[in-house]
Amino acid sequence: MKKIVLTSLLAVFAVSGAQAANYFAGGAAMISMDETHTNVLGIAPEVGWKYNENWDFGMGLNFTYNRDVEDTFDYGANIFARYKIAQFGNFKLLLRGDFGAAFETISSDVEARDGETTVGLAATIAPMVTYDVSETFTLYANLNFLGVNAGYNFENKDLGIDDSWNFNVFGDSSNVADTGAFQIGFLYNF
Repeated sequence: MKKIVLTSLLAVFAVSGAQAANYFAGGAAMISMDETHTNVLGIAPEVGWKYNENWDFGMGLNFTYNRDVEDTFDYGANIFARYKIAQFGNFKLLLRGDFGAAFETISSDVEARDGETTVGLAATIAPMVTYDVSETFTLYANLNFLGVNAGYNFENKDLGIDDSWNFNVFGDSSNVADTGAFQIGFLYNF
């Protein structure tokens, strides 16, 4: 089954992308610190394919370390689609839809919690802006403080977590510059 999926993906990329500048690679970095000494550090590499002037498709990974009362390590993989809503010169406003799996492993002094992992699936739609510095280099910002999210969390009895669904419409303009919600990244266009 894995061979069929991989072969299908390679065939789609090969047939659709014979021209240069149809693929991109890059990612985002995140850093956030507050007065309570909660620190968040993360990276989110991604690769993708420009289908046409308005649509991009791709896949990404994310790795985040959150230092708080208990340290947590978040990691996951996702697929995404981006749709261009508007363009103003080299600036573009897009909607980005993601679907992926997320894992969170806890590092704790409490033995019963140490090493425990939570698992979830999530779909999110949020805006983003891009700026084309050149034909091959693009800067972007994921505006994760505004959007829609649906997810499913899998049971972990040791942490007291039941199977559950969640749906959120979120908007937080009180701290737009919070880098935990405002991811800045770059793309290199091939």
